[in-house]
Amino acid sequence: MTQLPVSIESIAVPSSLDAPGAADFIAVAELLNAQMREFWGNDDFYGPPQAQLAGRRSTETRRREILAARGGTESGGPIVGVALVNLPLTDNLHTGSVNVVVAPSARRQGVGTQLYAAAEKLAAADNRRMLMAETEHLLPGGSVEPDSGAVSAIQHDAAAAFATGLGFRLELVDRISRLELGNTAAGTAVLQQAESAAGAGYELVFWCGACPEDLVEAYAQLRQKMSTDAPMGGLDLAEEAWDEARVREAEGLARDMDAEVLVSAARHVATGELAGHTVLEVFRNNPAVVYQDDTLVLESHRGNRLGMLLKAANLVRLREVVPEALRVYTWNAVENRYMLSINEQLGFRAIGYSGEWQKELSAG
Repeated sequence: MTQLPVSIESIAVPSSLDAPGAADFIAVAELLNAQMREFWGNDDFYGPPQAQLAGRRSTETRRREILAARGGTESGGPIVGVALVNLPLTDNLHTGSVNVVVAPSARRQGVGTQLYAAAEKLAAADNRRMLMAETEHLLPGGSVEPDSGAVSAIQHDAAAAFATGLGFRLELVDRISRLELGNTAAGTAVLQQAESAAGAGYELVFWCGACPEDLVEAYAQLRQKMSTDAPMGGLDLAEEAWDEARVREAEGLARDMDAEVLVSAARHVATGELAGHTVLEVFRNNPAVVYQDDTLVLESHRGNRLGMLLKAANLVRLREVVPEALRVYTWNAVENRYMLSINEQLGFRAIGYSGEWQKELSAG
């Protein structure tokens, strides 16, 4: 393999898209968008540079770094690859995550390997001993089996080969599913069935954007519990630390990225406890596309069909709040048969898989 000569440098997140140095950031943003368009064949995952500007800033809970590979031996060459590095700051301090993207013209020339090496060096310098990465794969699945013993596999394509070649182990497989939103009547019927199954012991609470002050502490506990209740496979992750400040930080990030966040929560009438929640996100630049985020029901409240109640209610409300919405994407661990069954009943259909990988960094 011929190695393309590149220089790797850190790209600062500018204060605005008009600030000095913003051209490099915009080039990175468009490279990431081009990769998503190439993979999916559409712009459902397009992130406007302004939204990416907000999303790539470091916060109190996460340090974010951008490493870019410039082609050629002279300074100022074109950006032909990028590595995004995320480092948690309040929990899981032994971990980091990395995402490497290379332009088509520079692939198979060692650019990705050089970018990854720089990312690993950065993580190791911050005393991280475990790196995580994610790959996405279109149907059909294939031949790479998770080390964790999960029940599915992903195809051994270029992304999987790159990860395994760098020493990563596949630990978890998620199914990527899409729901084509149909008529409201069908969704309402599912909601009515779920309400009947849940009974009068629970009531639904909705909010858009900011969680009400009287619920934020309980909501933070749901978010924290979500970090350990979702299937983890063999990933070396501990419980996240959530409080009101972290909830508000996440809400602020969504606002800065011009996203609408719709939350449906179930409140136990007898105790006032929040028993579960589900989250939908819509970016205003493309309201036709919706992303399903967390769904959680506390163990003590399971068996009451609250998962279906929450998701059906939020989908019905989505049609009211965002009538332009046409489709919803979601990710679920293939071993999470309960949630997959709910999604299938709602009309979600598999369109691909994502692999969750990790690599233990050598000491020293």
